[in-house]
Amino acid sequence: MMKRLCIHPPSKSTRLGTVIERLLFFIFVCLVGEVSFASSCVHHFENGSEINLLMVAAPQKDAPRFKNIHPLHNESNVYFYNPCYSYTYPKEGEEEACTRDVAVCLGSSEGYFNIGKQKHAKFYQVGQRWSIQYYNPTGDRLTIVTLQCSYEKNDTLSVWGEMKGSHKYVYNMTLYSHCACVDGCGYPVLPHGMSVGSFLLLLLVIFVSTYLTVGYLYRRLVIGARGIELMPHLSFWMDFPFLVQDGFIFLIKCGQNDMTYERI
Repeated sequence: MMKRLCIHPPSKSTRLGTVIERLLFFIFVCLVGEVSFASSCVHHFENGSEINLLMVAAPQKDAPRFKNIHPLHNESNVYFYNPCYSYTYPKEGEEEACTRDVAVCLGSSEGYFNIGKQKHAKFYQVGQRWSIQYYNPTGDRLTIVTLQCSYEKNDTLSVWGEMKGSHKYVYNMTLYSHCACVDGCGYPVLPHGMSVGSFLLLLLVIFVSTYLTVGYLYRRLVIGARGIELMPHLSFWMDFPFLVQDGFIFLIKCGQNDMTYERI
């Protein structure tokens, strides 16, 4: 006699546990992705010092920080530069616009060209000066931004223009800023373009993410919970909507007792 094989669908608790696992993994990937950009504009030394250009950079919505910079030599091209954060220029998204992981953009009569990608940024030292080099997507254009320590009030960028070298084209620039000095700048208290409210919201997201991650790992690895029981403080969160309802009713009645109950 053949036995009937019964395949039961996963329970709600199992499905919820899977959803929690995927959500936590997604949050982890997002947090790691947000931190990874720093290597394109922050260089750490073994003694704990650093060169940090985060306070020079403009956020994506305002980028690039340096726009329409004309070279010092007689040249019709214009240049755009923003450390740390990529941008799209022109904003209208023309067919020949600079897009996708842009650090340095060149504008000419033929259109706009990405001549330096953020992910290709590399710090190196020549003599007493530090520079950042950027390659374009195809690797045949090299942009070198020399970091000049300066304590002037405003940051400035000088472009020396286009030259031919071992690569097809080489572009030399000099960034004058106190952030170009070793330990000249640290991390901004608030990221560029972020309000206090947005910053507090970010802290809330980080706190909730940490709470869920630590609680999940503890209940999974230490207690051995599965499914919906992976949620930390499950009983509290299940009662939370009713607690909110009770508080709302109490507020509406201004703390008065239920008159019907008193009459009974």
